[in-house]
Amino acid sequence: MEILVVSYSRIGDTILATSLINHLIKKHLDAEFTVVTSTVSKDIFTDMPRLKKLIVIDKQKYAGHWYKIWNFVKDNKWDLVVDLRSSYLSYFLEANERKIFKGNQYEHKLEQFSNFLQIEDNIQPTIWADQQKYNNILKSKKISNKFICVAPISNWQGKDWPIDKYYKLFEDPLFSDFEIVILGATDKASDNTKIRNLKESLSIKVNNLMNKADMIETYFILKNSELFLGSDSSNMHLSTAAGIPTIGLFGPTNDKVYGPKGRNNHTIRTEKKYVEFINDKNFTLKDSPSYLKDIKVSLVLNEIKNII
Repeated sequence: MEILVVSYSRIGDTILATSLINHLIKKHLDAEFTVVTSTVSKDIFTDMPRLKKLIVIDKQKYAGHWYKIWNFVKDNKWDLVVDLRSSYLSYFLEANERKIFKGNQYEHKLEQFSNFLQIEDNIQPTIWADQQKYNNILKSKKISNKFICVAPISNWQGKDWPIDKYYKLFEDPLFSDFEIVILGATDKASDNTKIRNLKESLSIKVNNLMNKADMIETYFILKNSELFLGSDSSNMHLSTAAGIPTIGLFGPTNDKVYGPKGRNNHTIRTEKKYVEFINDKNFTLKDSPSYLKDIKVSLVLNEIKNII
């Protein structure tokens, strides 16, 4: 059986989509999979069972990426095509069965996937990478045995909690018993400066792993963490996949669709709702300020205390 999955290009969506793909792996025991993804998301498929081919193509101007994908998949006869990107391409492929996903803005993505495939059981994101390859990850990254993971920087400043809030948060005596491990990646000098200043200003132990841990390393670091706190980002989704308590901070992004789902996972959002942000005439994606300024430190601290 040959199954084609046209998956997402963005990391967060791709991590969530592993829940659906893993269900297909378990359901179709004789199937081999071809998966379409992007450069930034390809590592998620490390050690995926029965992965026959990984097609890595990034988005291009004028939808040029679809022509490239077409050339890779057009000559196959597929038993099942699952298209998570609602593309026209899938309608033109030779397939015994095709399922075209169309998302919405009012249900969590995992619930949407369950409804899409008529799955009765709860499905959760899955990272297939072999844990034995990462048994020494804490030692190699010089992480202590008791730590909390934090990802203050995402791909967009607008959805990040102001860095001064983290200063105030970590002043609480609660954190003296923990090492703070900072996760994430950025190519902005200003972001790296913020993190360096945070580390140097705190009296507690801080391990700055910004740009120093890849996606799979990050996942196995998270599996050993007491807690994750951070922006709506790929790190937050990796945290939920790792099965640890996760606190996601939300403002101008949709927590109904992307909030951390599962036991001991919590969303803390601004007083302003997602729809209020996107309908605000002053809302901007370019050079935006942080839209999470009204999330109080005391609120985040109390949620952490309730978990730890």
